[in-house]
Amino acid sequence: MSAPLVPDLDLVRRCQAIIGEYTATRVQIIADRPGNPMGAGVRRFGDAIATRAPAFGEHLFNRAFGFTDEALDDARAVIDWYAEWSVPAAFEIAPGPQSDGLMELLHARGYRQTRFHGAFAGWSDAPPAPAPGVEVRQVETSSDLAAFSDAYHLGWNRTEFRVPTRPWLTAPGWTLYLGLCDGAPAGAAILYMANGDAYLADGAVDPKFRRRGVHRALLDRRCADAAAAGAKVVFSGADYLGASSRNMIRKGLGVLYAKAIWTLR
Repeated sequence: MSAPLVPDLDLVRRCQAIIGEYTATRVQIIADRPGNPMGAGVRRFGDAIATRAPAFGEHLFNRAFGFTDEALDDARAVIDWYAEWSVPAAFEIAPGPQSDGLMELLHARGYRQTRFHGAFAGWSDAPPAPAPGVEVRQVETSSDLAAFSDAYHLGWNRTEFRVPTRPWLTAPGWTLYLGLCDGAPAGAAILYMANGDAYLADGAVDPKFRRRGVHRALLDRRCADAAAAGAKVVFSGADYLGASSRNMIRKGLGVLYAKAIWTLR
């Protein structure tokens, strides 16, 4: 598709929804551990979603998505839900939907806007960019999952603990990808699909293999698979002006909006 993807309110809401749904699946995986030792949970309020995993502190897993002035009573309930466990939670607020009342409520309850985060969207059939020596394959075997896990943790610099990744293989809507550079495990990424849309999640590259085209190759493969599955639009998120956001723009994804992150301060 050659025409640019022009932002509108529908795209903003779809982006909020799929990010919330993806996060909900991650937190539900944690909640499904025997006995739910981390006290994780997910609550849904129409199109809005709140996730809670107190053991992670201030983290993506303690976050509310899609709340607007149309659901202020629900937002109050979520604020109380976080307060029950003294969770330092965050609300993501996107421009477009009416949110003045929500921000007044958050301010009154001790929340403040503390940062921004970029949301991106583009056509799934945007052309790929060849990367010599780079291969991407879907994770299906135990050996590939182990390599995926290694690359994921190195790419995200998570050395203090290992995330159990085996449940990800069978998580609804998830597909895992392993990026290889000259045959060596180099990167990891996830494609999440729901309601006909696609979300490019958690792309990470081992620092030893950066600037070799691995991240872009992971974008290309996931977009191609999303298109083959019938998704016309792909969404993603990244720190604004970070390396990942620049790769998305090179791929053809544009900035859909910068969401405001409100945290308890």
